[in-house]
Amino acid sequence: MRHWSQEDPWTDDSAGPLIRPYTLTGGRTRATGADIELISLVTTIRPPTRAQRLQPEQYQLLALCRVPTALVEAAARLDLPIGVVRVLLGDLLDHALVSVSSPSAAGAPDVQFLQAVIDGIRRI
Repeated sequence: MRHWSQEDPWTDDSAGPLIRPYTLTGGRTRATGADIELISLVTTIRPPTRAQRLQPEQYQLLALCRVPTALVEAAARLDLPIGVVRVLLGDLLDHALVSVSSPSAAGAPDVQFLQAVIDGIRRI
């Protein structure tokens, strides 16, 4: 027996979302451009224009990324697969609506900082 959600008509409580991930990406499995790492920080840099047609999930991503947000965190908060979020973010990058800063571009972490983290964990 199905229990339809009163709040969200596109969700079936027993089956989850009724819209399949491939429909959100137009069947694409890879984002255009660079591959976005799981811990890359995504930040909204400008709102979309009226001419830019975005999906509701992309508007949600833009709202979520008003503060720098890791790709993996955005996917978790939107309850979408990482691959789908990568494709949607790739489209937002193509439209110059978001910026992505890769943690590997920042270089190696400070050894003293890492040691302080390890020491803190050991004290727990």
